[in-house]
This record gives sequence, structure tokens and C-alpha cells, in this order.
Amino acid sequence: MAPPAAGLTDQSAKQYTLVALAATLAVAIIVTVFSVVLCPARLTFSVAHTGFHKSVKTTDGTLQLTLTPSSQRAAVAYKSMFVDVSNSTAARWESWVRTTVAPPMPLQPSRREVTTIVATVDLVGPLAVEFAGNMTSSSFAVIVTAQARFKVGVAWTRLYDIKVSCAPVSFFPAAKASRHTGGGGGGGDGLPVKCV
Repeated sequence: MAPPAAGLTDQSAKQYTLVALAATLAVAIIVTVFSVVLCPARLTFSVAHTGFHKSVKTTDGTLQLTLTPSSQRAAVAYKSMFVDVSNSTAARWESWVRTTVAPPMPLQPSRREVTTIVATVDLVGPLAVEFAGNMTSSSFAVIVTAQARFKVGVAWTRLYDIKVSCAPVSFFPAAKASRHTGGGGGGGDGLPVKCV
């Protein structure tokens, strides 16, 4: 039997190399497309409304805020959401409080729908005094922590952790007025406050 010609083995090796490169390129393209399609959509959160309702007979009160998360590209399903209000001027032990969020989770708004999430916290007794101070503070921050999945086409992504902070947020009329006269932007009470 005669050995194969040297030209044929070189040509076979080149063909195998080209096929391997083409297969690698095809796999890279498929992975890139899936990564782009199934990546999380951009969400925007903003604090659209704030308020404080004080009891007439006591120092107790309720902080209220309205969040508006929205997504332009994909449907979102929130598995959980926590909204905390932080006051950097409060005593160390009372520097943040967890709110009650409505509507209850899980929540799946329709695509491109701006969802309103209302968060309230009751400040009772010493907490009202320590956390709210003299009710003129505008040093509040709202921290939103959520877990969500995104639906792109028919596919759902994995569960993503989301954490954004919105600051400065004012709850009290005197603080809102001072922010307005002091040049605070975004309207008479500085709202909406975009979260980052």
C-alpha cells in the first residue's frame, strides 16, 4: 500500500481547522444572542409621592411614599420587594425602618405598565420622635430591595437581585418647602426622585 500524498493531508488538516473555527464561531454567536436576549431589562424606580400624617393627640404618624418601577423591554415578575426608609440624622439605633408594601408580592404587572407601589410605615411612640426628629428633616433615603424575573418573548430569565437607593426624599411639609426655596429641583417638593 502506498502512503497518502502529502498534499492531501495538508488539505484535510486545513479543512478540519476551518470546520472547527466555524463551529466555535457559531457557538459564540448563539451564546451571545442568548446572553443579550435573556439579560435583565432596564428598570427605573422613582419616588413619585411622599406624605406624613400625624395623629392629633400623640407624636405618632405614618410615612407614605409611592414608587413607580417601569420596564420598557420586558415583562417583570417581582417575587419579593422590601422598601426601607433611612434617616442619616437619626440616632444610630433608629437610622432605618422597614415599610409595609402594597400590593402584596408576588406581583406581575403587564409589560410597559407603570406600576404604583405604596409603602407605609407607622411611627409609634419613641420611634416617632427618634426617627422623624423635629419633622423638618430632608435627609431621608428610600432603599428598594427586590427579587425579579424578566420575560423576554416566551422565556423567563433567572431570578435577579435588585437594589436601588433614592435620595434625598422629604416627607414633611416644612422640609419640602425649604428644599423648594433652597433650589431643590423637580417641582415644588422635589419629586419625583429618581433611584439609582
